[in-house]
Amino acid sequence: MGASGSPKTSTAHRPRLVSRAQTSIKDLRSEVRLRRGSRARLLKSSGKSSKSQISKPKSASRSSSTTHRRITLPKVLPPNPVRLASIKQYESAVRLLYAQNFERAKLALEKLIQTFVEDKEILERAKNHLRLCEQKIARKPPAPRSVEDLYNVAVGLMNEGKHQESIEYLNKALKTSPDCDYVLYALAASYSLTGNIDSALKNLRVAITLKPENRFLAQQDHDFEPLLQDSRFISIVFPERVTAPAR
Repeated sequence: MGASGSPKTSTAHRPRLVSRAQTSIKDLRSEVRLRRGSRARLLKSSGKSSKSQISKPKSASRSSSTTHRRITLPKVLPPNPVRLASIKQYESAVRLLYAQNFERAKLALEKLIQTFVEDKEILERAKNHLRLCEQKIARKPPAPRSVEDLYNVAVGLMNEGKHQESIEYLNKALKTSPDCDYVLYALAASYSLTGNIDSALKNLRVAITLKPENRFLAQQDHDFEPLLQDSRFISIVFPERVTAPAR
């Protein structure tokens, strides 16, 4: 104890107290630095992630805008006249096919294939239809043999304007039945339309002789218009117009 009666503080203990205080302060400061450093790293990493999150919508918006431009701005090409012509001929050939006119459809399709070589789509379809035509033609019914069948075929050919072929079938029918009046009448009409006046008058006369009602048919039949001014036709079909010879 000192002279004043108060206890003396030992100086030997002061440095130890100071050093403890300094050590604790240093530890606190280092801990604060560590916390600040970890916080900074966290902020830095969170900043990077936020930037990446922000940049993604930009790329998405760019791609969406690019896609939008591609859709809304298509190129409009002028119609190709060659393509239009090939389509028109193809449709015409298909109509013949649906009408079961297989021979004409086959010719139209073959011409189409030879003309429009570059149109691959039309060519492929035309080839498929051509094969169908060939199959249908190969499955043709047997040739007509009876008089009635030959006559029906001939009338169909007459309606199509194929008068020479009609005459061939009618002559075949006459070989089977030479006295068939309606075959003779149709043969006379076919000869009239082809300009063979003598053969027309000959067969018409026989047809009227076999069946007088054919005279009235011939009076209204437009197939005999080429013969209207012929005196022989008038005498056969309009006998009442022939004047009696003067006495």
